[in-house]
Amino acid sequence: MRRLLAAAALLLAVCSVPADVFDAPLTAATRDDFSAVCATLSAHPVQKGDFTQTKHIAKLNRALVSSGAYLISRDDGIVWQTKKPFPSVLTVTPSAITQTAASGKTSVLVAGSNPTFESFSGIIRSVFAGGDGLNERQFDIFFSRSAADWTLGLVPKDDAVRAVAQRFVLTGETALQSVTMHEPGGDFVRYEFANQTFPAALTDDEKALFSVR
Repeated sequence: MRRLLAAAALLLAVCSVPADVFDAPLTAATRDDFSAVCATLSAHPVQKGDFTQTKHIAKLNRALVSSGAYLISRDDGIVWQTKKPFPSVLTVTPSAITQTAASGKTSVLVAGSNPTFESFSGIIRSVFAGGDGLNERQFDIFFSRSAADWTLGLVPKDDAVRAVAQRFVLTGETALQSVTMHEPGGDFVRYEFANQTFPAALTDDEKALFSVR
């Protein structure tokens, strides 16, 4: 379970963001802008593109870089297809987290087996799909905007989730550009997004990715 939760944590990214974003709690003055950002993030039923992930390990002062393609379906979940340096597929749905190695070996964590999974996978989907999932029941919310750019900080209220992910930072313009997860111990993960497209629906092959067990 710990390995799968850690793998799911690698769904989340870090970027260079203003250090003071967490000095800007959501207020009545910024709530409309925040709602507009959530609407932007959840406007498309499907989005896909390329990613570059940089995992920073504080104790080793080392960064590990990988890259691949991602697919987000508002109704089905998220698929991360890592291509370099080692192929693998990580799928997060409302019912399970599934990790498939290049050898074809599959590991599955089923939602009903652990309440921490349900909270964590729900937060992952909320962070990437936006909409009603980004709410003050789940997070302490911080928000700032400059011209077309926006920065959103999220601190999970669930203690079990914070044991894996202490806080998130999202940045974007008309689309999500990056997501930040800060882990306990000073580690963090960066995903940077490129070549995003927004098709109207999944292809049959893409639908099959969400049914892998």
